Amino acid sequence: MEKTVRFWGAVTAVKPRLTLTKFEGVTTAKSAGYLLVVEGSFTPENEWMGKADSNRSTVGRFTVALGPATMSRREIGVGDLIRGDAHPVPEGNPDTPADLYRVGVLRILARAGDPGTPPISLPDSPRTDSPLSPEQSEVAPRRALRPENLAEDGPCQLCPHGIIVPVVRLSDPRDYRGGVWRKVPACLGPEDCPHFIGLV
Repeated sequence: MEKTVRFWGAVTAVKPRLTLTKFEGVTTAKSAGYLLVVEGSFTPENEWMGKADSNRSTVGRFTVALGPATMSRREIGVGDLIRGDAHPVPEGNPDTPADLYRVGVLRILARAGDPGTPPISLPDSPRTDSPLSPEQSEVAPRRALRPENLAEDGPCQLCPHGIIVPVVRLSDPRDYRGGVWRKVPACLGPEDCPHFIGLV
C-alpha cells in the first residue's frame, strides 16, 4: 500500500460517489459514499514525520474519498477546515475517482463561518445545494455532462450534482476489476439547471 499522506485545507465541495455496473443489458448504480473537494495541501509521510526525503507537499485543489459512515459521524460541509491522514489512490482503482482515500485520521479544525475559514458563499441553487445521500444518488436521474463543465473554473466543478461516474462493463460478474472501465462526467441535478450543458 502507498505511504500515508497528511492533508489539510478548506472543503470547497461535497459530492456523492457513484459507480455504474453494466452486465447483460442491466445497469446497477452503487454509491460508496462521498467525495470532498479540498483547497489546501497534502504532504507525504516522510516529510511530515520530519524525515529526509525528496518528496514535497502538493498544493492546490485535490479530492478525498470518504465512506458514508465517516460522513455521517463528522457531518463535513462546504467551508469546513479539515486535517487528516490518508493514502493516495493507486492507478489500479478505477472505481475511486479521487486523489486520496482510506482516511485514517480526520479532524475538523473549524466549521464554515468560524474565524479563519473562507467566506460563506451566497445561495446559488442548485450549485450550493446539500449533496445527495448515497441512497438518493443511486436513484437520481443521470444525464451525461459536457466534460468542460467539470474542468477547473467550469460552472459545475464545485456543484454537488456534477460528478465523474466510473462505469464498468462486465463480461464476467466475478471479475469486477477486469471489466472494461471508463469515466463519464454526469449531472444528478435538476433538469432545469441553467448551467447544464450536455454532450452534443
